[in-house]
Formats: sequence, structure tokens, C-alpha cells
Amino acid sequence: MMKAKIRLAFRITIDQNSEHLWDKYVFEDTYNEYRIQHQVFNSNEKPVNYYWELLAQNPNAYKIPFLLSAASENYIKQLNGEIKSLPDVLGNQFFTFENYKLDLVSAHLNDASKFKIGITFFSKKLLLIDIIDQKFLLSENLNKEEVLSTYMMAFHPQISICEYEKI
Repeated sequence: MMKAKIRLAFRITIDQNSEHLWDKYVFEDTYNEYRIQHQVFNSNEKPVNYYWELLAQNPNAYKIPFLLSAASENYIKQLNGEIKSLPDVLGNQFFTFENYKLDLVSAHLNDASKFKIGITFFSKKLLLIDIIDQKFLLSENLNKEEVLSTYMMAFHPQISICEYEKI
């Protein structure tokens, strides 16, 4: 029995201690871009070091996470719309995404250990058919057909249903 059309979100956080090479490159480029943008929005008269201080001082600094997205764009493109570390239960299909959002968790102008970003990847709409043994039974076919091509994706602590449309 078909339950709903859903959209899944998968979130990763990246900081100085991230171990994957891809994460390290994203960290390096986004932190360098952050340092540039922090200086652009910082006050010459009363300079601050933390992002939260910068937001309090200059409300336009809210644009910084969007500007950091540009520094990560080429790395996101390298993924070709798939998170290879999230396969289905058979290992044949991976978590696919069609867009993402970068957020700035914390940042300090001169201390890289205090810089942390989050990237949330959003799937296209999927058909949630059922939940079996802590696994999503999904289909990419949203039409109600008698025979559906399906796959199962195990629950993961970093995956959430971010959109739910009952059918």
C-alpha cells in the first residue's frame, strides 16, 4: 500500500577534524572564503572575530553562508548528484540529490578549529511505499502503477524526511 510522496534530506557537518579527503577540500576552501567575507562585513572601528558577533554588528553578514556555497559548488558537482557513502541495502543504488543548502554552524576569523559548516542534500520526490525493519521501501516512480521498481534504504541518523505528502 502506497503511503506518501516524500523528500529526504541528508546532512553532513564538516570541520577541521573531518577525515574524508573531499570534506578536507571543502573545509579548506570554505574557510578561506569565510575569512575573506568576514573581513568584507567586519567593522574597521570595532572589529570582531566570531560569526555570531559579526551578525550582531552587521545584519548583512547573513549573506555569508550563501557566499560560502560558491566555494563549495565545484566539490558538490563532483558528486554527480549521488552520495556514494549511502547505498541502498543491495549496494546498487545510492542516495541521490537534486539540490543542497550550506549553513554556517560556527566560525572564527582566525581560529580554524572553530569553523564548522553543515551541508544538507535534498532528494527529488520519492514514493514511500512502506517502512520495513527500519528501512524505507521507496520508488522513484510517483505514478500509481501495478508494478513499481523499488529499492530499500536503511534508516540513517543523518537522513530525515523533510517533506511528506499523503496520497
